[in-house]
Amino acid sequence: MSTEDGTTPPEPDPYAVASRGEEIRLPSWMTGADTHVPLTRAERFRMVWSRQRGKRHVAFVVVLALVLIGGTAVIGRVTVDRVRSGTAAAASASASPSPVPLSRVGEPRDLFAGTLGADFAIGAAGIVLPQATARPPFTAGQVATALGQVRAALIQARLDLSMILGDTEPFLALLAPASRAQTRTDFEDSSFLNYATRIGSQDRADEIRVRGEMRYRAVTGDDGRPILRITTEYVWMYAFDVPRTTPGRAGIATIRDRVVWEVPHPDGLPAAKRGLWLVSAQASTSNVDCARLGAGFFVVEPWMGGPGSFQPC
Repeated sequence: MSTEDGTTPPEPDPYAVASRGEEIRLPSWMTGADTHVPLTRAERFRMVWSRQRGKRHVAFVVVLALVLIGGTAVIGRVTVDRVRSGTAAAASASASPSPVPLSRVGEPRDLFAGTLGADFAIGAAGIVLPQATARPPFTAGQVATALGQVRAALIQARLDLSMILGDTEPFLALLAPASRAQTRTDFEDSSFLNYATRIGSQDRADEIRVRGEMRYRAVTGDDGRPILRITTEYVWMYAFDVPRTTPGRAGIATIRDRVVWEVPHPDGLPAAKRGLWLVSAQASTSNVDCARLGAGFFVVEPWMGGPGSFQPC
């Protein structure tokens, strides 16, 4: 399209926006007018977060690696400790064998199973004192003291390791001073076996079970002095861990004894004669080595030929 003078007018700029009487305004981000406007807290946080993104990734990887390394070290240490503990326990078990006899499958073995002693009390628990009551002129307190002295003597004579290994003095110390010299002569032969047990160091009883009774009464001695007479009757069963050829019998040696003890009334009595006296004792044995018994040692019969061989010496 031509103008009146024959020239062609210029085409309008499509990117120019014209308006009557209005000024064209550009956005502030294009003109830089907002460079002096302070950023808000949220805008600063987003800017820092965006700039630190790469560093955060690196830090996360480093922390994850440290956690993995630390966890592996802890697991390895725990595993090593468990292995060492198991090795130490195995070594300790092999160095210190269990005092409890074990069966072939490693379970505790009851040497008294199937025997009379299965229902007996173990050791000193089988020596139960009767109730102490007055037996004039003995008071209840004096009776209780005398019963306690007898119980201590029974334990020392039949159960304590010192007597079992041959040390007689702890037992003799429980008797009245004047009676010790006379009783000591019993240990020069095998007569002490009527009231005391010596096994020796070559053999060992794994467990001892006891059942019996104790009774007492006041009597008058030949010199007219009151005496508290205490009679004990007990069955002592000693279990030796030996091969059993006769179930329920082999391995168990038995003593049945009857011992009479006396405690004289202390009034007017010299100090050397006060205390416990062993007056008499008798015993029978079964399933023992008779040859060793004659030498003063109480040891189980080493083998059993059958029920008929279970005889006392």
